[in-house]
Amino acid sequence: MLPINGCDPKLNVYFIGGIILKEISYGECDLRELIQITSSELDVSIDHIILSLDWLFMISAINVNGNTVTINEAQ
Repeated sequence: MLPINGCDPKLNVYFIGGIILKEISYGECDLRELIQITSSELDVSIDHIILSLDWLFMISAINVNGNTVTINEAQ
């Protein structure tokens, strides 16, 4: 998942995931709104955003409940 030579680092799931976490840190966020904000801020495709959301969910960094995305609080 790390960028290789010649790959734009802004297309990396780590970078996009960081932007997503920054947006969610202000409170819970609607999934559609989050995708719209992230795609306009970074000028990346929805596919990259969904991949990053999937990665964040797999590492338990976020929770998704219906259309609401929140940061997973440490226990």
